[in-house]
Amino acid sequence: MPKIASITLLAALALVGALHIPPGLALLALPPAAALALIGYRHALTRRPETRCRPCRGTGYRYSLLFAHTRGYCPTCNGTGHRPRAGARLLNVR
Repeated sequence: MPKIASITLLAALALVGALHIPPGLALLALPPAAALALIGYRHALTRRPETRCRPCRGTGYRYSLLFAHTRGYCPTCNGTGHRPRAGARLLNVR
């Protein structure tokens, strides 16, 4: 879970605990908290829809598995060094 979403959810749960709301009413606070977390994650995706490619560490080049001294374009990111984040395609962010 992204940092923004988890912080929002924890803040909502802390608020519910601090106000001593009965457990039945506490369930009513979770959907708005989840909606706020989703809005925060979508906002983070609009700011940075791509992340660094892990196999090439963002360089776009990767060492060959067969010949250790040769380097070539990373097939995972096609040599760009960037990959779309997990929620970018799911939430249609570009």
